[in-house]
Amino acid sequence: MDTTRNPVLILKFKVSGNLRFLSHAETLRLFHRACARACLDVAYSSGFNPRPKISLPLPRSVGLACEDETCLLQLNRPADVPDVKYLCHKLADQMPDGIDLIDAELLQPDISLCSGTAIYELTLKGAHFGGKLQERVCKLLASDSLKLTRRRDTAAQTTTVDVRRFLESIEVHNLTVVVRAGFSPQGSVRVDEILTLLGLDADCLDGPVTRTRVLWDSLSGAQRHN
Repeated sequence: MDTTRNPVLILKFKVSGNLRFLSHAETLRLFHRACARACLDVAYSSGFNPRPKISLPLPRSVGLACEDETCLLQLNRPADVPDVKYLCHKLADQMPDGIDLIDAELLQPDISLCSGTAIYELTLKGAHFGGKLQERVCKLLASDSLKLTRRRDTAAQTTTVDVRRFLESIEVHNLTVVVRAGFSPQGSVRVDEILTLLGLDADCLDGPVTRTRVLWDSLSGAQRHN
């Protein structure tokens, strides 16, 4: 069956508590199982090992709390317009504590999500806050290049990445640091890298790093072919 025109649900959800330690793959499996228990008519891929067409377009670092996550879910109902709120309610009933569905809407057939901006908040302990942090932030934003070494999938291999292009802004408000980071198919700056750049570690934080909002750019079919 041609599912290219099937309805696609955009699910907005929060991740908190111990479930923030789930990996990207584990979070995806959680949605797979919740959809099965909710008896949602999800579209499947073709081939010898069909999989439900469910995706998390912006990977989440293990341990990161999130208030504005996105899940894309394609339904196997090309002729009908689903009751979005009803489906969201059915799915919410199958979610464990720590995953809260907050909204759902249909993705228009000729629109896709593309790169945008993620906003992170870091709450600091008072002992680690001072003028030196603000000075460090100013130096980071004034830099033309911020090269960091990343480990590849195998421990023996590393690569160098310039993350300056991904850092849009860093603001310090009392004991809270707000970082706006762009993301694209080429990647983004990682949460642990943000801490490294700021000269912070887990002992400096008064709670988990939280991705408070994700601002997506949408792209029409006509724009995609230009």
